[in-house]
Amino acid sequence: MDFLNFLSDFLKANWMLVSFLAPMFWAIVNIVDVYFVDGIYKDEFDGTIISGLFQIIPFVAAWYFLDIDLSNFFGAGHAYSILGINYYLLFAVFGGLLFNLSFYFYYKALFHHNDVVLLQIFWGLTIVFVPLMSLIFFRESLSATSYLGMGIVLVGTTVLYLNKKSNLNFFGKYLGTMMGAVFFLSLSMICTDRVYGYMMKNNFGDQGFLLAFACFTFGAFLSGLLLAMFKKRNPWHFIKKYWKIFLLLEGVTTLGNFASQKAIDIAPSVSFVATVETFVPAFVLLFSLIILFFVKYFHKGDKTLVREIYGGQLNGVWIKILAIITMSFGIYLIS
Repeated sequence: MDFLNFLSDFLKANWMLVSFLAPMFWAIVNIVDVYFVDGIYKDEFDGTIISGLFQIIPFVAAWYFLDIDLSNFFGAGHAYSILGINYYLLFAVFGGLLFNLSFYFYYKALFHHNDVVLLQIFWGLTIVFVPLMSLIFFRESLSATSYLGMGIVLVGTTVLYLNKKSNLNFFGKYLGTMMGAVFFLSLSMICTDRVYGYMMKNNFGDQGFLLAFACFTFGAFLSGLLLAMFKKRNPWHFIKKYWKIFLLLEGVTTLGNFASQKAIDIAPSVSFVATVETFVPAFVLLFSLIILFFVKYFHKGDKTLVREIYGGQLNGVWIKILAIITMSFGIYLIS
């Protein structure tokens, strides 16, 4: 128990370290996703459905470790109750549903142009949406230095496109698709931030966070299930064939989701977390370089497909690095 208390205090004092774990884990998933998009998934619905359905695993795991009086959240007569359910838990479920829905647009963008670094830089626009939504809905304002840091990070996210030789038609379609991802992800972060604030205000501690996280993952699972029913998709053949990869992949995704939600829970502002999470492209570049190095010197089989997929992530690498350096300076101002 003393170790758990120490760990909890350490994480609260180092929220930025926790925030950086999320983009690191998500970048690993992105590296695999570009391969699945090129050779396994039929369309964006396959990836969204499978990602959602696998969230039942962290839901069950979180529920197993729960040790909290649920009468505080269920039953008629509570101040924050809808149909006998604390509506902050419904907020968490809704946040998970929105979170997984954002991945529909993520996969749709990858099927349109399979460059996950470019995609993640566009997804970095959450740093604009999250503080704007927080200001509009909850009157949350930040310091001038913080806004300046976020603005610099935004400049970093746009540097790449300014050098990209693509037509306006490509830009319009791609940007339109990514705006869907940015909007739903930002709204998800706003919802869960309110939930964790409620848990902290009412002294539910780490168990309150765990309950909220369980509801969040249930919402993500529910979105995958509803989408499978709506589209009449049976993902069983995918799961049966690639279950080991999916299990590993979704395990890493869950670690990223957990780190992101924990960062939202302990950070001074959800807007800060949104800013740090724009660093996914930096990790994707790093992991792509590692894969290409390994394939070049240690892999003896056919290298064509791997080189084509991961070499593509390095297109315009110096401009991407410039964008990341610019973003780093913005993070420095925020911290």
